[in-house]
Amino acid sequence: MLPIFNKKAMMETREPKRSIYVTATLAHVLTPGMPAVYLYHGNLIRTSAVEAILEAAPNHVRFETKNSIYTLSFYNQPDEQQIA
Repeated sequence: MLPIFNKKAMMETREPKRSIYVTATLAHVLTPGMPAVYLYHGNLIRTSAVEAILEAAPNHVRFETKNSIYTLSFYNQPDEQQIA
């Protein structure tokens, strides 16, 4: 079978996801299956759908999308309403 059609060969040659480190403010709660939206230098940035939330801490959050792994450090603490 040609390697182009061999799913196993495609999985082995897949490039690792890029890592993105940003200091920003989340616009809303992260929800798997929905895009993440954050405020960065006055611009609202929207990612592709969140696949997994890897880590959530008071000063940062790590999450994975289809192509990237984001680490968002917060300018300030998220509102209590956003956490609940």
